[in-house]
Amino acid sequence: MPKENKMTILPLHLSDWGIAPIPLPMRIADDLTLDSIEGVLQPSNFDLWRDYVAKKDRDDLSSTKAGLIHRFSSEGHIGKPEVDSQDRIYKTFVLLRLIRPTNERYSNIQVDFRTGASNVFGFTQPTSTPNTPNTQTFNRFHPEHFAELSRLLPKFTDFLNSAPRNLIRAVRMFESGYSEISDPLLQFVSWTIGVESVFSDDKRPSEDPDLIRWITKKIGPDTDIYSEAEVELFPMRPGPIRVGKVLPDIIESRNRVVHGVGVPERFDQMGLTSPATGETIHYVDVLREAASFILRKLILLAVEGRDA
Repeated sequence: MPKENKMTILPLHLSDWGIAPIPLPMRIADDLTLDSIEGVLQPSNFDLWRDYVAKKDRDDLSSTKAGLIHRFSSEGHIGKPEVDSQDRIYKTFVLLRLIRPTNERYSNIQVDFRTGASNVFGFTQPTSTPNTPNTQTFNRFHPEHFAELSRLLPKFTDFLNSAPRNLIRAVRMFESGYSEISDPLLQFVSWTIGVESVFSDDKRPSEDPDLIRWITKKIGPDTDIYSEAEVELFPMRPGPIRVGKVLPDIIESRNRVVHGVGVPERFDQMGLTSPATGETIHYVDVLREAASFILRKLILLAVEGRDA
């Protein structure tokens, strides 16, 4: 059987925005590379799906310049090797989102090279653009994010194969909040469910004081939720938002919202100025960003097998 006669591509939009460019190709794993895909795809590759996929999405897919590539071998059409390759790419994308949340949309394109030309034989339509929290909208990929992806991918793969249900649920709540939910309040609820799932024994709900204590111990009360923001792109440097400061408000808001009660009225008077846009944002949107940040950190700690 010819070696590596097919590939699954995860399109990514890389931009240097004045930062150090990402060197291509970059090895992620034995079967995964971050590489240029210019010239691999043409608009005509997607003509078969023109009645089902918007022209803008087809053009966007065909014009993507780089992506994560999983190369594999198969003499069939669509069987286990193709499905396994898609699964490999999707799990890699989820980990990349955990490492660096951006407004990147998930899709994958499967290409067959057995005839010598690139033949697209399947792809998943791009998900909707995520409603990322305020400062995450400006996040871009840096070389160190892909270095971290390479380091953590074997651990993440083992984690997904062996972690208890509560931790797998936490990962699902994290990714669903980005890929499937656009309403900010429902995102907040999804991410707080994920946070509590990290500590769940699947027998009884955690007590609020215990939950606050556990989270604080693992992440640190002084950890700034803006510590990874692209501050050089902002008109003003964000003041720190400490995990220990916002945790009680996150838990209080979660408790009220899941019981159909609005967030505390005092939050209406707590608007903050966005360091990214200069606009006033509601305090609950700050809590939404904090919930996403906390859940990411808790999951990554679990993947590393670290208690704190």
